[in-house]
Amino acid sequence: MRIPQEEPRVHLLYTSELDLPPAQLDGFVRWYAFRHAPDIYQLGFHTCTSYRGVAGDLMVLDLYEIDSVDVFDTPQYRGVGQLDPYYTEVLSHRTAKAHTIYAQVQVSPPPVDARPLLNADWIRVDRFELAGEDQGPLLQYLSGGEAERILMSGAKRVRLARRTKAGPKHVSDRPRWMLLTEWARRPALEDIGDRLRERLGDAVSACSFFVGYRLYPWPDDPAAVPDRFN
Repeated sequence: MRIPQEEPRVHLLYTSELDLPPAQLDGFVRWYAFRHAPDIYQLGFHTCTSYRGVAGDLMVLDLYEIDSVDVFDTPQYRGVGQLDPYYTEVLSHRTAKAHTIYAQVQVSPPPVDARPLLNADWIRVDRFELAGEDQGPLLQYLSGGEAERILMSGAKRVRLARRTKAGPKHVSDRPRWMLLTEWARRPALEDIGDRLRERLGDAVSACSFFVGYRLYPWPDDPAAVPDRFN
């Protein structure tokens, strides 16, 4: 008798973005790597990554995988800042921030097991609003050739995600939809958002994007990122 195989669970994505004065970036990176990420991993986060923007939105985008938004309601999470003696000083330099949680709607290629999937030296994030609740045309657009085009251009993975319930202190003005593409090198495509608007027309609005390279953990290929790692 064949035993049914359980479908791999796709985690929620959590993005934490901020702007910093350039002089504060190195201090932020040291704090994130040697204090904040270890604290967050102990709370059960599956992946903790941090990216430095080179084009688009805010300077830094931290990207995580979590099982549930319930983690934000735990005493352990609420106590992270209180137990971290560096937390207030480092984050006091933020000039802008946004925290957003997304449910993954479509992942290409699909996951084959339950391991965390975020592992790319570069990412591109395209955010947008989609009129109405019918996501069918968007899914058809991606599965009808656009996701394959992006992958054939060198992307490691393409993820479509929709904003969902956030934690009690997490407020975001980001659009509902996010198209996240993961790359081993700087993204070869700059037209992802443009093509999306061309296909779906007036149904798409409030578009923005982020392109960045990985600060934490250190990149797999130092030659693929700017000189700070060479």
